[in-house]
Amino acid sequence: MATAIVLYGPKAVGKSWVAEVLRTHLGVAHVDADELVGDLLAAGTLPDPVDGWLTWVRRRVVDALARHALVSVEATGAWDSDWRLADDLEAAGARVLRVWVSAPREVAMGRLAGRTSRRVPVSAEEASWIYHQATARAAGRRLDAWIDTGRPPDPAAVVAELWPLIQP
Repeated sequence: MATAIVLYGPKAVGKSWVAEVLRTHLGVAHVDADELVGDLLAAGTLPDPVDGWLTWVRRRVVDALARHALVSVEATGAWDSDWRLADDLEAAGARVLRVWVSAPREVAMGRLAGRTSRRVPVSAEEASWIYHQATARAAGRRLDAWIDTGRPPDPAAVVAELWPLIQP
């Protein structure tokens, strides 16, 4: 059974960095939702009023799970559709690990201001709202692991935390 690792957390907390650690050290394939959404926006596609980008992201993850035993994907967790992604993947037969990635708000906002990589653009106000919403929504959710990226980067700690959960 293929495993989806859904990396939840607000903008700029380090979800992409965790995905890269998983890819580099454990061979986990990654679906870049920001890239997908950026492409959809560039093509003039608007998010569904209720489901946002869920349909497109879910389809891309399911396709990746058909080709890879381990796949990661990122979601902020600020919307209900972000949390439905994991439920939908389980309903499709995938094993799903829900991982919360966090950093202090000030750290995330500083990272966001210094970003040079291609990401879905958000203002500082939007990022602050997303931070608050995602953190509040995560409080009542089942999470399998929590990665704090507010400290100096430590790939070995991420691997040590997630490897036991990833093994079938």
